[in-house]
Amino acid sequence: MKIEAPLKGPSVIEMNRLRMRGHDRCLACTHPDLKLHFTLDDPQTLRTSIDFTDAMTSFNGMVHGGLQAFVIDEAMTCALMGLGIYGATSELKLRYSAPVEVGPTAHIRVWTELQYHCLYKVKAELTQSGKICTKASARFMKQALDR
Repeated sequence: MKIEAPLKGPSVIEMNRLRMRGHDRCLACTHPDLKLHFTLDDPQTLRTSIDFTDAMTSFNGMVHGGLQAFVIDEAMTCALMGLGIYGATSELKLRYSAPVEVGPTAHIRVWTELQYHCLYKVKAELTQSGKICTKASARFMKQALDR
């Protein structure tokens, strides 16, 4: 029997509370060039923005795909914290459709689609200059906070 439950919308206050409690050493949250701050895009969606630098490129001035994966994964983790959930990534799939460049601000939108027992399905899009550059879907396993 498959149990799918629609999820309530995230809370930036709840996310920040959990980030301070058990996620306070996260590189994406604390590094001065990556520090991600979130707002509610709508009742179900978190948004953050990032300005990539020259040091974050691979070849031809494009932002490294691994760095895109890193910040998208972090945004997804924070979206779950907005729901009061600590989660560990169990699967992350990315589709790169356009290069991300240094210069224009990139925006990441994240939403949690469903819950199946302790498994959560999360999706994200990274856009730049109004174009979707990277789409992601992931599954996260709920984790207990040890500290």
